[in-house]
Amino acid sequence: MTRPTVSVVIPTRDKADSLRLVLACLARQECPEPHEIVVVDDGCTDGTADVVAAAAAHLPLRTVPGPRAGRAAARNAGAAAARGGLLIFLDDDILLPPSALAAHVAEHTGRTPGCAHGPVRELPAARRLLATERDELLPDPHAAATSGRFGRTVTNALETLVTGMATGELEPVAPWLTCIGANTSMPYGLWERSGGYDETFGTTWGCEDLELGLRLWSSGAGMRLAPAAPGVHLTHERADRWEQHTVNLTRFTEKHPVPAVRALPELLGPSGSSRRYVTAVRTLEESAARP
Repeated sequence: MTRPTVSVVIPTRDKADSLRLVLACLARQECPEPHEIVVVDDGCTDGTADVVAAAAAHLPLRTVPGPRAGRAAARNAGAAAARGGLLIFLDDDILLPPSALAAHVAEHTGRTPGCAHGPVRELPAARRLLATERDELLPDPHAAATSGRFGRTVTNALETLVTGMATGELEPVAPWLTCIGANTSMPYGLWERSGGYDETFGTTWGCEDLELGLRLWSSGAGMRLAPAAPGVHLTHERADRWEQHTVNLTRFTEKHPVPAVRALPELLGPSGSSRRYVTAVRTLEESAARP
């Protein structure tokens, strides 16, 4: 058996319906590199095992048990079990086009070790898509999600900032924010040297991926976009999303009390703004520079 050079790490917990579509997208990848899919089953109690078993019949897929200690720990468990030299961290509700894996590989070929992020757009009407007969969405769920049939996709403030910094539309005040865990790749060695995702963020939602990005950026890693690997997020409700996020953002700020982290409340949240965030960072930096 050929050893994979690319490992797609997918932590999952009780999202069988969306995971089925994610794996259907991966089955259509036009990637010349040998690759594997590592699904981290983080305590699933729904039909995830059946979905994975069905996909494994035609995909180079294997499952590893998750530690049930949060997304950081689940991603680390998947990465530790991976056999490829390039890790692609993909969430269990991100649909990719056929070009995605090859695009991630291309961003690391002959380049300084770093992170590459495939821009992600939200699909607010994801419930409608998930309620559709499965066969109607195959063979390409990503194409179905971007067809307009289920409403428009939208870009959140964080993705707007990351894209704006990459294109020069916005000041590059925090390039490390490119490390958005939903659709991001990095060499295995870079992940390993960094110590991986900080598992002290625990089971509370948010910020563990951005915190890794800051550490990687501070160590000299590059940050770039992979435009040919755009993902669609199957947007879902989380009743206490922002309450949890505030807890982890406080933890993040205590660990790294720099202006670009302290200003994150202007970016992350239901009313976040990329331009307001840039202004806030510059204001905090100027204030810190005053004698």
